Amino acid sequence: MKRLVILTVIVLAAFTVQAQDVELRDDHPREYIVQEGDTLWDIASRFLTRPWQWPAIWDANPQIENPHLIYPGDVISLVFIGGEPRLMVDDSVRRLSPEVRREPIDGPISTIPLEAVETFLHAARILTAEEFEQLPYVIANAEDRDIAGPGDRTYVRGLEGYSVGDEIVLARVNYMFEDRSGNPGSDVRIKKKLIETRPGAVRSDLRPASSLWKSTIGRIDRYNYPVIGYELWETARGRVAKTGDPAIVEIVSGRHETMEGHFALPVQDHAYPPTFHPRAMDEVPEGGRVIAITGTSYGAGHYQVVAINLGTANGVQAGHTFSTFRPGDTIRDERYPLMSRAAFREPEKRYVDLPDEFAGRIMVFRPFEYVSYAIVLEGSGNTIQIDDILAHPDRSL
Repeated sequence: MKRLVILTVIVLAAFTVQAQDVELRDDHPREYIVQEGDTLWDIASRFLTRPWQWPAIWDANPQIENPHLIYPGDVISLVFIGGEPRLMVDDSVRRLSPEVRREPIDGPISTIPLEAVETFLHAARILTAEEFEQLPYVIANAEDRDIAGPGDRTYVRGLEGYSVGDEIVLARVNYMFEDRSGNPGSDVRIKKKLIETRPGAVRSDLRPASSLWKSTIGRIDRYNYPVIGYELWETARGRVAKTGDPAIVEIVSGRHETMEGHFALPVQDHAYPPTFHPRAMDEVPEGGRVIAITGTSYGAGHYQVVAINLGTANGVQAGHTFSTFRPGDTIRDERYPLMSRAAFREPEKRYVDLPDEFAGRIMVFRPFEYVSYAIVLEGSGNTIQIDDILAHPDRSL
């Protein structure tokens, strides 16, 4: 017997949840053959105007075992029964709930290419400022070496509570996340890109500000953004060989060198879910912004990774999808020059806020407390940039 999936979605109108029928694309196909290299996001986009609403399909059919699995060669057919759109796959209907592929290439297709986010799932970790301040750190390498690798020893301070034989993660600081959403109109925008620093280096902007700085220039709001997280990147694994202050740690594995100034973390291998379900939040928290992008200074495009200033503390979970908007600049209207009669008559018209412009859509794949990683799934022709505003995915204007 064919299994049928009723496509239902939840659409936000004026940011209020309302139930209505799924919206099919005007140019949707009646049939599609799944190809190698396809993602479920791409397939959903062929049929639906809102591909992030596919979880409603899965929730409607909890009795179907693994209905989200779609394989290359499957034929997806769109039919209407009683006026309701339904998808049929290989003589049965499969519930299309996007997932990240973890099987070989002949396994089911994924929501997004796993290789686009895999390093961020395994090697990166974001700590709060308070957690960062308490981290044990490498004070020196044995034999006064500048760099150390597998088989070498290093000395770590702050490993109280660890025992001989305990495994630890050695990591370097990669980025400091600042939340500039409280002052988006600042004349000075310090835009940083998410890049790898020289191994072992702690950039000057990561060092604590002096009391003199804090009491003088640091009081200027645009230079005093709150730090909401530090990104640390795993460089190696070590094992405690001798406790003490400092403790002796043997480096047992690693793809990068260990240097003075690196930090020690407890082993916490991230068990990411086998499936990511793109979906919208009921209400997007105010002040959501893109705060970092990877690998480039001019903007992030398709399948690039960005960081946002929302996390689990804001209710953000893996799969939450957002539209991003480029904030409109504030410009001066030359028809209202300073000291002119027109400017005195209507001073509010001297400056004009240009409208925000839609930039693209992103999906969170790894949230932390105050910061989350997200992948770019759609673009408008504009690249997604630092300071872009986060909005409900239904919004595109």
